[in-house]
Amino acid sequence: MRAVIALALLVGCASSGKQGAPAPAESAAESATELPIPPDLRDQISRSCAIGRQLYVLDKVAAIGTDVLFANVPDAQQRGLAGYLPMREGGVDGGPENSFLVSFFTADTPPRIAYEIRVVPDTPPAFQAFTPPKEGVPGFATMVQARAVAIRAMPASDQPINPVLLPGEANGEKGVLVYLLAGTKAPHVAVFGRHFRALVPLGGTAVTYMMPLSKTALELPTRGAQGETVEALAVTQIVTDFPLETHVFTSLLVGLPVYVGTKRGNWLVDGDRIAFLGESGPSAAQ
Repeated sequence: MRAVIALALLVGCASSGKQGAPAPAESAAESATELPIPPDLRDQISRSCAIGRQLYVLDKVAAIGTDVLFANVPDAQQRGLAGYLPMREGGVDGGPENSFLVSFFTADTPPRIAYEIRVVPDTPPAFQAFTPPKEGVPGFATMVQARAVAIRAMPASDQPINPVLLPGEANGEKGVLVYLLAGTKAPHVAVFGRHFRALVPLGGTAVTYMMPLSKTALELPTRGAQGETVEALAVTQIVTDFPLETHVFTSLLVGLPVYVGTKRGNWLVDGDRIAFLGESGPSAAQ
């Protein structure tokens, strides 16, 4: 499956230092004093960075693909589509290509692909329709099944949900990771929850687990009451003792640093870079 549906980072991420994505609000990020990350949390922080970047890239690709679909098929919602999958393409050697496909599939068993949008950096997206819809590549039906299993198992939510799939190996597990990312239709809002991470066995009909990545549906404004620019956001994370991949995802998505308070201390999530700041202080609860 990984050879066909290859998912990898577009750029590296760092758990300390100044490499990684540029700080959107440089003054806020540079004012913080960074400390060594506790040794027992280094692997977790590295995974948060790496997975958060992948979630951001695939979610962005999905948004581009959806816009292109509706530009070409205004009545797409009436075409019997069951969903979409954003994927990074794999090369002939099994390695990842610098291109992505957003596949919109039908409710057939196995699912068939009705539309495809190829997204390549610095190139206009390419739209293609298939009449009749075509078969998916090997492993495609397994991914679609995992997506559906996770969505069925997710607790009820009033927030829009955007699914993103990754290989379980990204989190040191076996199966398919299905992220159910909460969204919003409101402008200038950062959504920190309620996101979910599910693990589904390959070919499985039930989730191995469904983990809420925050306790509440937390949304924070990214503009002041008078439209002022916000330099940074702050939340408290009580699900884990460290920032999660969804904090990285949200920081990249809204282009703002995020201060995360946990039981182990304060952290700065600045794009795809996570720094440890020491003892924690008050912030908005998740």
